[in-house]
Amino acid sequence: MQNISPDVNRPKQTTDSQSLPNAIQQIDKDASGAKETDKPLQKTPEYVRGLNSQDIRQALLNLQKAVTPENKQILTTMLLYGVEASPEAFDLVEKAVKGSKKGNTLEASVIAYSKGLDANTKAIDLISKFLSHNVQLSSSLATLSKGLVGLKNGLPGFSSFLDPALIAGFAGFLDDFLEDTKVIKKNADNLNIKGLFSKQTDLVQDLRYLNDFLKGIEKKLSSSNNLIADSLKDIIRKVEKQSSAFHDVLLTQLIVSKSPANQQIAEEFFHYWMIPNPMAKGLKDTQIMISKDPKNKKKVNLQKTTIVIKCETSDLGDLTIIIEINDKKMAYKIYTNNELTQKFVLDEVPELKKSMKALDYDVTQVQALKKVMNIEKLLLPTFNLNNMKRISTEV
Repeated sequence: MQNISPDVNRPKQTTDSQSLPNAIQQIDKDASGAKETDKPLQKTPEYVRGLNSQDIRQALLNLQKAVTPENKQILTTMLLYGVEASPEAFDLVEKAVKGSKKGNTLEASVIAYSKGLDANTKAIDLISKFLSHNVQLSSSLATLSKGLVGLKNGLPGFSSFLDPALIAGFAGFLDDFLEDTKVIKKNADNLNIKGLFSKQTDLVQDLRYLNDFLKGIEKKLSSSNNLIADSLKDIIRKVEKQSSAFHDVLLTQLIVSKSPANQQIAEEFFHYWMIPNPMAKGLKDTQIMISKDPKNKKKVNLQKTTIVIKCETSDLGDLTIIIEINDKKMAYKIYTNNELTQKFVLDEVPELKKSMKALDYDVTQVQALKKVMNIEKLLLPTFNLNNMKRISTEV
């Protein structure tokens, strides 16, 4: 019997009777003159060694799959993300990547499966865009806001065939969403993280209502056979597309925040958010991760958690800040690819400690490291295949 599993510490086999429970030791002594066939079977020894290509080949044969480079890659990626190498899982991933031209579709498919989303094509597409760094909240939000303003301001021009009450209600509905976009921008500028996260969560559902409403208006306009109605339909379709794009950004955050089914893959799992960069306009979104409470992964334990902030600044360049909080003690690791920034951080340590002391926190350590930090490795953890072992039991 063969099994592929992560490296684990296993007790060594022993035949020393002193290590057995007393009751079993006594039976062992009394039965010393018994026949060979009456003696209990010895525990089957297990042999552990590193995983190799032959194991991948054998696993594919066990799954009744051809030993091809493509199938080897599928199986290896599944093992990497802690997905059980079952026929069902392999078939779903194989189906998802078949005919796809996107380079990261395999990885996105396996990640989706690892999070219990199986063959959800929408989830796979959103994860693929996230891995390609094609997800930007601030630009999507700005585009939607501009589209909503244009649609609202243009409504009076269609009063010739739209009921005035419908125009007034439509405008009021758009005003509500415009106010939401303003609140997000205001919270980002003021670094009101709690308000920002709360508003984003509410918008996930509200944007679906907006899209349904726009589709209803579009359907009503389809019955009007004139050029003015067609013009308004084109505008509505454009806003609907912008609304869907922003909804996808918010949905992506929820998907990548979802913990994998295999809980052995990492010690910490994170909630993930993107916020408009408060440092300056035109900069990349600020990414924030907060580790989940191991006992209740829907919550955050404020007394013991890890906070990860990745941001772009006009003066200091790209920064990744990891803060470990243990009760009222804080340890900082700040990653940068700029030597001057590294020196600046170390020079500002006394001021940082003073600021945190005013908030009743004790900064115990600050490290400034000249290194580019990939936060995706924390958010989407993987096994180290070099440490993965093959356990074989010989009978």
